[in-house]
Amino acid sequence: MLFVGLFTGAGPLSAFLADILPPLQLMPALVRTVTNPHVLFTCGLLGILLLTLLFGRIYCSFLCPLGAMQDLIIAGSQRIGKKSKHVYSKPLNGLRYTVLTLCALSLIFGILLPVNLLDPYALSGRIFSEILQPLIVLMHNLGILALKPFNIYLYPKEAAFVPLAVMALTILLALLVAYLACRHGRLYCNTLCPVGALLGLVSRVSLFQFVLNQNACSACHRCESACKARCINPQDQTIDMSRCVGCFNCLAACSTDTVSYRKKTFQSGAQTWSPDRRGFVIGGLVATAGLLTVNNKVRAIAGGPAANSSGPVTPPGSVSPSRYTRTCTACALCVSICPTKVMTPTFLDFGLSGLMQPKMNYEKSFCEFECNLCGRVCPTGAILPLALDEKKMTQIGEARLSEEVCVVFVNRQNCGACGEVCPTHAIRFTDRDHVLYPEIDRQYCIGCGACQLACPTTPRSIIIHPHAMHGKAEKYVPPIIPVEEKIHPDEDFPF
Repeated sequence: MLFVGLFTGAGPLSAFLADILPPLQLMPALVRTVTNPHVLFTCGLLGILLLTLLFGRIYCSFLCPLGAMQDLIIAGSQRIGKKSKHVYSKPLNGLRYTVLTLCALSLIFGILLPVNLLDPYALSGRIFSEILQPLIVLMHNLGILALKPFNIYLYPKEAAFVPLAVMALTILLALLVAYLACRHGRLYCNTLCPVGALLGLVSRVSLFQFVLNQNACSACHRCESACKARCINPQDQTIDMSRCVGCFNCLAACSTDTVSYRKKTFQSGAQTWSPDRRGFVIGGLVATAGLLTVNNKVRAIAGGPAANSSGPVTPPGSVSPSRYTRTCTACALCVSICPTKVMTPTFLDFGLSGLMQPKMNYEKSFCEFECNLCGRVCPTGAILPLALDEKKMTQIGEARLSEEVCVVFVNRQNCGACGEVCPTHAIRFTDRDHVLYPEIDRQYCIGCGACQLACPTTPRSIIIHPHAMHGKAEKYVPPIIPVEEKIHPDEDFPF
């Protein structure tokens, strides 16, 4: 519920929860520690790894929002009789370690496509903000209509704009997770989830582990049926700790105390070559060879946006579009918290590597001058937190006027819409034959998009173009207009 509040709550609530929850998520903590170290996120990352070293993958059951969603689906499917009892299945180590290797290499090369798609925190965030939040807003607005006959009036809410392609991809991934959970338990966590694969490797050597007492086992298979990870093998009477998510269901199901959770006893002797190691090595070699083979071309095909006038504008604090695409995991938290809903998830605007990363959509809204929430809540440091005064002076782009479209230049008639909404006084007007012609002083323009949204022409005659590297605007100082001294009337003739 806390994660639902983080992605669907009001600004103050989301900002408060953003200081608590993201540092406890492995992928945001890892990306933030690598790209822009922060004490809270580094401590969170070390805490997760230490927790796993001690107790196994309990993170996947108690801290992962996508894991909680899968547990709800599993419990719901069992209640309505749509799911049979769990049965042990062999691990798909070749797939899971290939996914882990690809995600690791993507972080190194700054191409976050697999991370954006498969990271459980980012995926659950998109499900909450792009599917659940619009439903909540719809129900709220329908409730307002229902209350009107009783003279009860509330303010309607607005959901962020989500392109159809992005919405379809998010729904498809959500359905995939739901299907796997309903039919195969925690199969997503043990095949496609990079966090699950990484913690699975760590949990192999965890201090406390689940073990089976072969002498006490009555072969009732209750523990196997209760295991969501399908990692209890009744034939060999073993438990695959790399797949165990630490739900403790097996302990509750076993009536003979066959299953126990205790300190691991380390056995001496040579280690044998196992299928698990073979799958990891083969998957890693295949992924590495594949990426290195196309490494010279991968940037051109899947890389970030080109630094040109037609690319997307990125929010204040992102420093540059290229840095932004290398650090954003597309969790959509900035999209859900933005008060003006100018942040919009994209499909291929940033290239294939920036799939679903948000941009500033000035066709739908503008960047609020008095707001810096996106930088305060971004968990990976893709949008750095800026003080409000600094954010107001950050140039993320610049407005450019097309005189061939502007009604003032085309029809010789006054408009002034762009200048009225400019918060930095970057747009001034020159009087020519009683017609006020707009002019843009780029040293004051920060690229907030208010002028583009206000422009009445189709297509817009004023467009915000991105900066390849964000700059700092000059602060507008209004000219000093001399005040004429009043001439006091003669005391003898006051009138």
